Amino acid sequence: MTLLVLNVTVQTGLGHKDFLEALRSVGPKVLAYMVSFSVIAVYWIGHHNQYFWIKHTDRTFLWINVFFLMAIAFIPFSTSLIAAYPQEVLAILIYGANAMAAGILLLLHWNYAAGRGKLVPGHIDAHLATVTQRRITLGIVFYAVATGLSFLSPKLSVALLVLLPLFYMRSSEIDRFLKGQHSE
Repeated sequence: MTLLVLNVTVQTGLGHKDFLEALRSVGPKVLAYMVSFSVIAVYWIGHHNQYFWIKHTDRTFLWINVFFLMAIAFIPFSTSLIAAYPQEVLAILIYGANAMAAGILLLLHWNYAAGRGKLVPGHIDAHLATVTQRRITLGIVFYAVATGLSFLSPKLSVALLVLLPLFYMRSSEIDRFLKGQHSE
């Protein structure tokens, strides 16, 4: 995640006035960095929370995880596109598809581990499984809607895409499950 900042550079050897202008011109890249970092953080926290219950692994699960990480590693590129071309529908579509792919793979990761893969020891609370699926699915749907809006209003689409990480920063029912598990 920290490597994302490498895309934010200011030319060296500038005079004061040119330096200030160059600094202002990196504003969209700084915003893109912040959004990208936040999006990756949301996925990292979701991934991390899943491992509270996942205690085993198998080859299928590892490949799901590898493809999830591939989608995550692509986020800096798709974010740089949307930062450079915020009015271009194709840039928004690429970013949205990337975010949705990461969400779909995180959902597949959870569903496989908690279901068919049997990588969660014992019986997992059905309500927890549903809450986790619903929370991930909500993000996927939100990204789909926000991305689709790019055909009508690229500005609105980008604004919604920027706001989504804020939703996931708040505490959720999953956090209460985690606290309950720790207190037993």
